[in-house]
Amino acid sequence: MRYDITNIAIEDYLHDLMPPRDEVLANLEARAKQQGLSLVGPVQGQFLYLQALMMNARNALEVGITTGYAAIFIMKALRQTGGKMTAIERNPERVKLANEVIEAAGYRDLITIHFGDWREILPALNQEFDLIFLDVLRNSSNDEQATQALELSVPLLSPGGVLIADNVLCSAQVLEEDASPLVRGIQRFNRAIMAHPQLESVIIPLRDGVSISRKKR
Repeated sequence: MRYDITNIAIEDYLHDLMPPRDEVLANLEARAKQQGLSLVGPVQGQFLYLQALMMNARNALEVGITTGYAAIFIMKALRQTGGKMTAIERNPERVKLANEVIEAAGYRDLITIHFGDWREILPALNQEFDLIFLDVLRNSSNDEQATQALELSVPLLSPGGVLIADNVLCSAQVLEEDASPLVRGIQRFNRAIMAHPQLESVIIPLRDGVSISRKKR
């Protein structure tokens, strides 16, 4: 899926610079292209990998695992740091696909996937995470869920931990004044992370927009 919010020639250039992915990821990219599945793509995947590796993440959480593509990049780092991953997904077909992909990639031992609604599962988690990847903003059904995901995630971040959220520019729809409820929710999320007393944040125009927030120590 393409969002076309930045120069497409540059995006293609960056994509072409990426080293070849292993067979599992390459097959998933081809399948996504054929079936219209949503993937973060190799550039953002590499970004997630390097972020997890550079911060020596030991516990990572993905909210909305979708296909398992992003999770594999994160677990590639966790394999080196000795870490583990937790994920949440409410769509049974996505859980099935992610399980198959992660098993094929050889990372099944590093991840626990919780099947259900993140609004119910996040408050029940009893551990802190060094890295949280939020990939549910485009699935919000109203203008409150994005900020709800933020407020449920911040208490789970360890001091100095990093929260990364995808789709925060929402195909540039965040520029619209008369936006849909979903986009209004993302607009509220963006304002919230920039003003949050516990976070230091920045938004970068990578793919469909990525926010990075660090929890103050």
